[in-house]
Amino acid sequence: MSRRQGVPWAATSVPEIRRQWCNALDLTAERFTSQGMSPPPPGTPGSRRLERMQSKLAAEMEIMKTETRAIGDAEMFWVARDMVDTALDAAATLPEWTPALACPTPNGLLCWAKPAGTVPFGPRPTATTDVPWDAVWWWMRPDGQLHMSPSSRFTKHADLIAPFQVTTPLWSAHTIVIDPTQPRTEEANGTEAAHPFVSVVGAAWLLMGQPAVTETRAITDTTAAPRTGGRGPELAPPPAVTLIDIRRPQRTPHDPSEATGERQYHRRWWVGGHWRQQACGPNHSQRKPIYVAPYIKGPEDKPLSSERVNVWRR
Repeated sequence: MSRRQGVPWAATSVPEIRRQWCNALDLTAERFTSQGMSPPPPGTPGSRRLERMQSKLAAEMEIMKTETRAIGDAEMFWVARDMVDTALDAAATLPEWTPALACPTPNGLLCWAKPAGTVPFGPRPTATTDVPWDAVWWWMRPDGQLHMSPSSRFTKHADLIAPFQVTTPLWSAHTIVIDPTQPRTEEANGTEAAHPFVSVVGAAWLLMGQPAVTETRAITDTTAAPRTGGRGPELAPPPAVTLIDIRRPQRTPHDPSEATGERQYHRRWWVGGHWRQQACGPNHSQRKPIYVAPYIKGPEDKPLSSERVNVWRR
């Protein structure tokens, strides 16, 4: 779909991808409103039922318009390919974590340089198809709840969004709403309320907040000129997108056990990436997972074991 639209899947394209997605949502809302809001003639059988349906539709359209405005204001992120791998690896062992402590911004659109897996199309209990997971939009709603929408390019599933009669480089696969103040234990425990994609988002958020693990920089499409679009008058050049990439460890973390002399090591070896819970918040009453990147452990003058954890892909 993105190829037909002429929008390359790249960091500098995220503003345009977002703009076209918002346009598609606006068109959808307008079409449903025009088709479903004509008042029934007086005395029409079932007119009260129809009025209730129209009232419900009007409320849903207002919600959709509010969410579209939020997407249009979302801070934009692009996760580089190597960082996608690291987030997926880290998510597999992510311990209990709290979204409110990890979320980098109240309103954000994050695009993966390559699919971060698949997600169900539609609510999980009734979904019959999975689609590639190319992006996620989240939003702290006014009621304090966290709205999360994994989204897809639908490159091989255009038929799934054909009923919406839109052409867009990105579309939501489904939506969940969670309490951001409650620690996430569902994914780690494999309960019925678990959403595997939430762990990947959480791992990415936590890694994004660790300068020792990730590198971030703002980028813009310097070749883009002011243009006009379906949503209004001439638009300014695309805003900046935050590029998230992994940072190669500069030095081996200090290991106190090597300096005590209590144990003698005859080799060096790789230690895989892992999480540690760090105290934070008021009176250190909260815990925030901190990712320890893979590193080599052991005396520097000893040979390196052939065993290696291939996690740091760069």
